[in-house]
Amino acid sequence: MEPKGETKVDGVRMAMGALDCPVCYEPLGPPIFQCGVGHLICKSCCARLKKCPLCIRTAFERCYGMERVVESIEVPCCFANNGCTKKIAYFNKKKHEKACRHGPCFCPEPGCGFTGPVVALANHVTTQHKWPSMKFKYFEQFNLPLEPGPRVLHAPDGNVFLINLTPAEALGHTISLVCIQPEATDSRFGCTMSFSSFPGHHQISTMDAVRSSSLSDGMPKDFFCVVPKSKYGGIGMFLRTTIDNKLVHEDGDEQEDEDDDDESYDEDEDEEEDFGDA
Repeated sequence: MEPKGETKVDGVRMAMGALDCPVCYEPLGPPIFQCGVGHLICKSCCARLKKCPLCIRTAFERCYGMERVVESIEVPCCFANNGCTKKIAYFNKKKHEKACRHGPCFCPEPGCGFTGPVVALANHVTTQHKWPSMKFKYFEQFNLPLEPGPRVLHAPDGNVFLINLTPAEALGHTISLVCIQPEATDSRFGCTMSFSSFPGHHQISTMDAVRSSSLSDGMPKDFFCVVPKSKYGGIGMFLRTTIDNKLVHEDGDEQEDEDDDDESYDEDEDEEEDFGDA
């Protein structure tokens, strides 16, 4: 267990380790329990221990006073330098930082060491590596040209996707799609793609769960779709694509974060491409 630091606010200094469970060393959060002499313990440890780990007492009761204390102590996100302005209850810090949209993502271009939050990474790859980009709306079909290489897709809620078309000898092209996020999370998105590679051919490919990736391992190596070879070489061919958002937002704070990210996106840098119909 790494040593706990101290937080100083308006001259008040506290060793944050005092707010951790003495058994599992995780931050104490409601409900908090105490033995007869006041030793504190978290809910999960209380449920599996028969006596206080610091004395011989065997009975525990709720400690409502400490619950009020831990609920009132707020700390900044560790990604504050990346733009996160949230103040989080100490016991929720790890949970917030695991899902924080301002956590680091990585440029997958070989030899490039750029890291930054999602929006900064999207701006980096479009300006420095000249990746094409476009904006789209959930549940509305848009056209993608059959052109090898990566493309950045901007959703209206601030989410950013990477679609990559890779030539595959004897097959045609493989297509990968990920949502760029600092941490892997349960999928909120699905994708449907339809196309015709030659006369009489019509294919619909569906991805029920678009995975998330920080791109720390480089370009996505998995693919959900193969576009067969065409005798025309794919010239003028379009992929009719729809991405849907399956999550209804219930957390006002999370939605506020997404709105903030959307506002920071410079629309002048990425003009929406109009590819027309296939």
